[in-house]
Amino acid sequence: MGYGISLHRFVDGEPETLDEPVAREVLAHHAANADQDAEEILIRAGDGGEAEVTLSADGISVHRFPSGGVLDIVAELADRLGAAIVAPDCVLVSSDEQLADLPDGLRDMATVVAMTGPALQGALEG
Repeated sequence: MGYGISLHRFVDGEPETLDEPVAREVLAHHAANADQDAEEILIRAGDGGEAEVTLSADGISVHRFPSGGVLDIVAELADRLGAAIVAPDCVLVSSDEQLADLPDGLRDMATVVAMTGPALQGALEG
């Protein structure tokens, strides 16, 4: 994909801090670089696809990712964190409850999808 996406968690329209230990646990299984405590992690999916992931308390950014296995990892990460996936022209959430927690400006462009790699790919390619 020629753009980046980010993962954020919201409660009652307000941003919430992501659970960094959970994020690192998910990413550790896919880390291609040795320093898994770094803020920037290179992940590699089983199909060989790679992406750069940047972790912060405010959100997780995923850059330069191909279709395929990397989106499986993103889906698992979003599901485990209860996070919305924010792309340039859409927001993807896994439930109506999560949709209701989004801020007004994001809720208008949000879609509820299954948190699976193929479902994310379909929604992002729209």
